[in-house]
Amino acid sequence: MVHVAIVGTGDLAYGLAHLFAIHNSALTGNSLEVTKPNLGKEGLFHDTNVPLADFDDALVRADILILAIPSHGLEKFIFANNGRLKNKILVDVTNGGEDLHSVLGKTSIRWVKAFNDIGAVDIMLHKSVSKRKIPTKMCSNFTEDLKVVKGFAENSLGFQVKSVPFEQYHIFANHQSKLGQEWVSSTYTMIGVFAVTMAYNIYRHPIEKGYPWRQFPLFVMNKSICWTALWGFAIAQIPGMLARMSNAYYRDTLLEKSKWLKGWLAIRKHLGLISLWFLVVHIFMSCLMFSIAYYDRFFEDKDDPKSRMTSNGESSFMFGAFSAGLYLVMGIASLPSVAENMTRAQWDFVYGPVAWFALWMGTAHVMCQGIDVTWQKGPWRSAGYMPPITLVSTVFPIAVIALKFFQVLFVWCMDYRARGKKQYFSTSDASVSVEEQL
Repeated sequence: MVHVAIVGTGDLAYGLAHLFAIHNSALTGNSLEVTKPNLGKEGLFHDTNVPLADFDDALVRADILILAIPSHGLEKFIFANNGRLKNKILVDVTNGGEDLHSVLGKTSIRWVKAFNDIGAVDIMLHKSVSKRKIPTKMCSNFTEDLKVVKGFAENSLGFQVKSVPFEQYHIFANHQSKLGQEWVSSTYTMIGVFAVTMAYNIYRHPIEKGYPWRQFPLFVMNKSICWTALWGFAIAQIPGMLARMSNAYYRDTLLEKSKWLKGWLAIRKHLGLISLWFLVVHIFMSCLMFSIAYYDRFFEDKDDPKSRMTSNGESSFMFGAFSAGLYLVMGIASLPSVAENMTRAQWDFVYGPVAWFALWMGTAHVMCQGIDVTWQKGPWRSAGYMPPITLVSTVFPIAVIALKFFQVLFVWCMDYRARGKKQYFSTSDASVSVEEQL
């Protein structure tokens, strides 16, 4: 049985009081009240049935003080109430700026870092009938106090709590105030790809071929948008293949994967999602300008507005529609609420065969726009001897697909060799045992 007081009346305090109202049972013996200095108000805290309390009285009763106040106010609060915080457990919910770990230093005041990885709106919208508990993390160098706060959060607030080792405190404390290295790395990668495609695109079309600059925002840029999406999806496939080949080759050793490969593996999802954004933008742009005026090469009669599409045109957009549909499925499967309910077999299928089929059809979509249309017009003197984007943009994904075939063959050969060694040693062990028996 613990008495808890929330210091502060903001959104987070409201959210925690709401969770207490819908999850706490009288059997726990736990109590909660909301207060702050100079509150000057009595009654209930909004619609939560959690009482408002005088600050001085609440401070005396409380075993746990949840400091739902801005980070810049922590030091002032500790200084003003230092003599009354003895035997209290302080809960720090701040993100960024000052925290209790830095303010308290090596003092004897006990503290726990908690509730800094949840959104106030999310917990305010949580319902008593929800099947899923809200996950959260806590950290402290006071292990017994951490257990007390964790017990209160699980029994009275309905959280699913994971304890983070204190050695990881700085990573945990600043996690919510940062974009995340994975997003930063993948964003820079995709910006770099987009910059390369734009440079090639601008030099080939407006500069060499003389496309009017008024067509740059949509018609010209759409080419780079598509190119970036295709390369982004291809780049996301490479680290998995390298890891599989590494596992197959070093199967009997404890060799750790290189740091750059582990980093590349960590950003696959982020690369895929950013590439999906480029794909969606490409679809919107293409639909906005889809007409004979822009895509006359895909129609049988360029002068007839009712003309049907050529086989190249229909094949290209068929492959594009199939590929886009599969990438949307993969994007949906990456959502935590969907991913956590997928089996291992389902996960391997979606991000295995489905992912490769989507890349193949996306590549075919672009190839159909160049085969028998622009590819045979080489050496492309009117474009400064620069091959068309439909050709340049497909070289890399085709190479990645070819690498996949090599990876499958490589892993099969390594597995075959490993089975041969296993059979050899099994036979040797059997012969030795026979000789020993004789």
